[in-house]
Amino acid sequence: MLKILRGLGWTLAGLLVLAIVVWCASRMWPVPESRLQAQQRLEARLPATGHNGYALLWTLPFDDLDARQREQALAEDVRRWEADLRGSSGGQTHLVANHSELHLRPGASCGPTTSGCLAQVRVDPQRFVEAHAGHQQLHARLDQLAEADYFVSPFQPKGEGILVPLPTYGLVMDATSARALAYVQGDIDGALRGACRGLQLGRRLVPGSSYLVESIIGASLVQANAQLLADMLVELPADRPLPAECEQAMQPLRAEEQSLCRAMQGEYAMSRAAIESSAQESGGVLVLDRSSTLARVAGNLGWACGAAAMAALEADRPLPVQAPPQRDFGCLSNVMGCVLTEIAAPAYPAYSSRSQDAAAMVRLLGAQRWLRQQTDDPAEALPRLPVQFRSPVRAPQLAADGRHVQVARRSPARSADENPWLSVPLQKESASTAAGRD
Repeated sequence: MLKILRGLGWTLAGLLVLAIVVWCASRMWPVPESRLQAQQRLEARLPATGHNGYALLWTLPFDDLDARQREQALAEDVRRWEADLRGSSGGQTHLVANHSELHLRPGASCGPTTSGCLAQVRVDPQRFVEAHAGHQQLHARLDQLAEADYFVSPFQPKGEGILVPLPTYGLVMDATSARALAYVQGDIDGALRGACRGLQLGRRLVPGSSYLVESIIGASLVQANAQLLADMLVELPADRPLPAECEQAMQPLRAEEQSLCRAMQGEYAMSRAAIESSAQESGGVLVLDRSSTLARVAGNLGWACGAAAMAALEADRPLPVQAPPQRDFGCLSNVMGCVLTEIAAPAYPAYSSRSQDAAAMVRLLGAQRWLRQQTDDPAEALPRLPVQFRSPVRAPQLAADGRHVQVARRSPARSADENPWLSVPLQKESASTAAGRD
């Protein structure tokens, strides 16, 4: 019996030694060079020049504060965040204790894609009057936000509680239907000016934000305001002079304006904070390899930075989103890291083409304006469309009804009824046609 027990002991000891050897070998498993290069690109934070509009974005829900008070409020919130070592405060601004906070009212939105916003306002203008009552200062702040050059957060991510405080993003979209309401009420120049400022704000948010959610909101702002402008302009004379704000806002987006690199660098920084916190937990080191997991995260995000992404944006080709990193021998000692990166990986490709569709929408807006200024039929004029309003792979085409110009949407549909085409009208719809479509 003693010999049997001794034999079992030696067997268990041998298995333990083997497990340790395998674990150590797994920890030393080399990281692919492509992930290391992606990691370098994500850690080389892009420089930012000009005016940072984050203080205004952070304090957007609060009226009656000047620029100095907003900067001071942000600085105090950053100080409190840094003093809260566990990140358990929820990341709320201290202004909520002494200031009334605006909230987005349900009736203010035209829907998740803001399609047909002008028609919706015409059907029930009183709904939007009530939804936007008392929001004049908010809309003025949104116009002011469009003057900022970028929106970089001073909050450093933490690995416990919430990872980083985020602004109240819902309010950023509030003014879109307010511009449609202004148009319906007869303030045409004010509506055009406001929509162009909303378009400009979206253009600044896409490449100049700290995190992906802000860039996606920026792309949505671009599409919503470009669509609204197209719906308004088709009802106006083709040669009507536009407000000064529109000439810059309606220019085609350059490749760097569509880039999600800065946003993905922020996502990488948040992931790093979470990984470092998890690695410090009891037993975490046994199932989480910090360096290997960071490299796997970079494999998920690194496509947004570098020459290949910029070349794809220049040519309007789909971005070179890499497939999620496959499990390898290194995952034996990094089970948690491999599982976490596999869970997160599918979310990013769906967002990769949002900014490209936003750029396509702005090109369609320019195409609409150009086609309506031509004397011949749109079908005959379309082959002459200036190069800045077409892309090498997505040239605008006439819709089957001959009344719209369109390009195929590249990003996945956000709802079952979302049109697979990005489209702008070339002729004003009759009231009966609009009512039937709605």
